Amino acid sequence: MVGPMNQSSPFRPPDRQRLDEQIAAAIADAILDGAFPPGSTLPPERELAEQFGVNRTSLRQGLARLQHMGLIEARQGSGNVVRDPGGLTHPAVVEALVRKLGPDFLVELLELRAAFGAFIGRLAAERGTPDDARALRAALAAVGAAETSEARQEADLAFFSVLIHATRNRALGLLYRWVEQAFGGREHELTAAYDDADTVVTELRAIADAVLAHDASTAAATVESYLRASALRMVASYKETVPRLGTQSRRPKQLFGEPSRRVDRDES
Repeated sequence: MVGPMNQSSPFRPPDRQRLDEQIAAAIADAILDGAFPPGSTLPPERELAEQFGVNRTSLRQGLARLQHMGLIEARQGSGNVVRDPGGLTHPAVVEALVRKLGPDFLVELLELRAAFGAFIGRLAAERGTPDDARALRAALAAVGAAETSEARQEADLAFFSVLIHATRNRALGLLYRWVEQAFGGREHELTAAYDDADTVVTELRAIADAVLAHDASTAAATVESYLRASALRMVASYKETVPRLGTQSRRPKQLFGEPSRRVDRDES
């Protein structure tokens, strides 16, 4: 449990997490806020521990997380020096950026995710093996069996993990997972996108059918369509959920340039 925090501290009170995660998240937010610009040094450990109301062991574990993320660097004689976060791609850094930059950055991530769609579908259809086919059928069945939005959300992630494995493109897998991991900590804000079970199952079944038929052009179109449609649902979920949670947030910018735009699909 984090003790009372110094009211003059630049760090925001941590949320409910593991103590080292709380400390790392609070310091990361302060860095991204500009309280500690690149090249500056964090306060001494003793001072930080007092500000957070924690012991030195917990603080050092939090600092170790920041070093692993690449946000700070421990230098002999200088302490913990802040690195430039702009070019870092660690998922935890991206998650911090989503928290800090808000819904506009979330929209940009969703646009990037959708851009992978055609490539994922085409390669999975062209390169998928019988083992991939069995795994994809099982993943689709798991989506259909999910009884809650949360379970459906997890099953959707597992479905795409199987689909991406079928592409045999490791770089694509790394990039897609990087984007997906950037949603870490915001899953509850996006879960309502999976409320309509029939829509999610129908759209994923269309993807599976095209991939299993090795129909590359249809698979490309259906995956792209699904990722665009699910992005629209995620933004709608975010707009609805964040105010209810009492979180201050500005309205997200338009997704794909046209908030009402949807990709037409042949449902036959």
